[in-house]
Amino acid sequence: MEVPKTEEVTDVESGTEKQEYDYTKADRFTSEIFKIVVSNLPKHFGYGECKKLLTKKLKLKPHKISVVHHTCRGFITFKSEKDKLEAIDKLNGYVLKGKTLEVKNAPPKADAMSQRRPPSEAPEKKKRKLNDSNLDNKDGLTPEELMKHNVIPWHKMPYKEQLLNKEQAVRSTLSMIRRQMGSIKNLDLEVFRWIMQWKNTTGLCCPMRPILPSPVEDKYRNKCSFTVGKDAAGNIMTGFRLGKYRDQDCAVGSPVCLRHISDKMKQITASFNEYVLQSKHKVHDLFDHTGYWKQIVVREAVDQSVMVIVRMCQQDLSDEDLKTEQTAIAKHFAASGIDVDTLLFQTIGNHNKGFDADAGPVAIVTGKGVIYEKLFDLKFQISSTAFFQCNTLAAEVLYKSAQDMVLKSIINATEYSEDETDYKETILLDICCGTGTIGLTLARYVKRVIGIEMSDVAVEDAKINAKLNSIDNAEFHCGKAEDILPNIVQPYLKSQTHNIVAVVDPPRCGLHQKVIRTIRQCLSIKKLVFISCSLEQAKNNFLDLCRPQSKRLVGLAFKPLLAQPLDLFPHTKHTEVVVLFERIQPLSKNTLTTANTQPSKAVSEEQLTKPVSPVKKEGTESDLENVYKRSSTEDNTTFSEQKDVEMDTILTEARLNDMPKTEIVPVDANLENEPNTTLCMSTNSVSAVNIQSQKSVQTANAEEPTEEVTTDEMHKQDDLS
Repeated sequence: MEVPKTEEVTDVESGTEKQEYDYTKADRFTSEIFKIVVSNLPKHFGYGECKKLLTKKLKLKPHKISVVHHTCRGFITFKSEKDKLEAIDKLNGYVLKGKTLEVKNAPPKADAMSQRRPPSEAPEKKKRKLNDSNLDNKDGLTPEELMKHNVIPWHKMPYKEQLLNKEQAVRSTLSMIRRQMGSIKNLDLEVFRWIMQWKNTTGLCCPMRPILPSPVEDKYRNKCSFTVGKDAAGNIMTGFRLGKYRDQDCAVGSPVCLRHISDKMKQITASFNEYVLQSKHKVHDLFDHTGYWKQIVVREAVDQSVMVIVRMCQQDLSDEDLKTEQTAIAKHFAASGIDVDTLLFQTIGNHNKGFDADAGPVAIVTGKGVIYEKLFDLKFQISSTAFFQCNTLAAEVLYKSAQDMVLKSIINATEYSEDETDYKETILLDICCGTGTIGLTLARYVKRVIGIEMSDVAVEDAKINAKLNSIDNAEFHCGKAEDILPNIVQPYLKSQTHNIVAVVDPPRCGLHQKVIRTIRQCLSIKKLVFISCSLEQAKNNFLDLCRPQSKRLVGLAFKPLLAQPLDLFPHTKHTEVVVLFERIQPLSKNTLTTANTQPSKAVSEEQLTKPVSPVKKEGTESDLENVYKRSSTEDNTTFSEQKDVEMDTILTEARLNDMPKTEIVPVDANLENEPNTTLCMSTNSVSAVNIQSQKSVQTANAEEPTEEVTTDEMHKQDDLS
């Protein structure tokens, strides 16, 4: 077939080719020159379906895929002209869900940094509201003020006020999730009654404890990635970027003014900046992709042991040149009097694609290539690329909360004792386990820990950490959770005797849909502890866990039992939230005619409002108060005396009031005379709803909830109206 050439993008006024597209004629590779646009896509056709169609069904080789839903179009790039022509031949005229696809060549994407306009000619930026009542926009701010507002926007706000704002934000999100749950079609009766009970009391989808503060407010970051570039005046600077690439602002500012970074990190950054100043190699330029020095990563443990990773674009440098630079950097740090326990070196690509996409192997220059961190009474090895919570002392508070949730899931008592045997038959499934921190801290309470992590380096660290702490009931698997989780839980899919408690600590974007489906399908998973660093982005996971059974979601739904917000990031708006989910019980024959909204026997009302207190073992510091006590003794400047009493009150009273009691309201006499009505009761309301027939209710099968769920939808619509 005849393929039209890609349209030439020219300046309308001058007729010359725009500078935004000069990169397409450079020597470096870009897939934008092999780009097509596919029109007339089905309305609900996403990235996953598009990728499956191209790679598996049509056997094409796409490089990048972007689906624009509101326009029913998709943009696809390829690595060669041959691959692009093959795609045009197969896609043009292809019928997909009743839609005939149309394919055309697409112009490349413009480079935002191609034209560096002077400030007078730059387009007017939209005013962004800052978290400072005295400032309406960022115009006129000094680089130091701009740095603070970009990195720690709440640096001027009192910490007690920060906690109140974060707690209110979590409440608003949980309230929004409750409203979205209520609008789900055919919502299971138990889930609906549960959220309606809490709608009438707190307005949330579940009870929520008060937010737990961070034991330290300042100098809490144990890892920072610093960019090597130039400041607004054109001077070489190592620190954080002040603007965004899309806004044509790539200036770098010094981190000296930031209160959440330790003094040692600032010293290392300043020392490396001195080395770059006297180096014959230039810093990397994001505009023309030239230069060498790009980034430095610093990890610092509680005992002040330090790991430094220098990342550099190799460009035309030979391997011998790189080794020379590595030796010179090590000598520079030694001469500066800065103690670096291990120095690592890594080459990365020129383009801003993320360092894992085109990064080379990590070379150990000095030290062992790892550092060690302590959590409670356990020791953990951390490699260069392994994930570890950025606030170590607050991570102990987080894992103590997760431990409390897990203990609620495996025992039926409010106080834990060594005589309890229920936990001995429990399997802890640690999804997105990282270096094994959560699973290993809970290994003593369960029969076995099974960890899943996609980073092979982190998995190796987790295995080593198990040996370091003499833990022999833990195993770790490498791979994407959505790929290997089905095989791991396969022996337990149809079993109701095994007790599996799943703990998930996914990235900010949440869990993959396949993982949610697998968790729903495994009936042995009775409880799920979900650790979210962005409740807003994880809400779709929460909704999918609570949706009724369908062809896509097989298995009984879950309901949210308890939420615990925590502050791991002082002076920022980010909040960590731990949510406990419980799988609902199969519907019984009298489900539609009873108003049992009490929690299941596994978690009583008292357990929901009172944290579980495991017995202390000699040499451990697992209690929450010990974490705060230890932090205050290590750095007396981080926990001010003015709020000691108030913070202690938050910690000791971190529980809700007694749960509301469900009252059985007498049925109206008029309703009793109606044969085709039944009663739906929540905490403070009674609704009568017409159903198909009383006979269908009496003969409903408890194992087939289809009719009952449909009836509940009628209950829900009437109650919400």
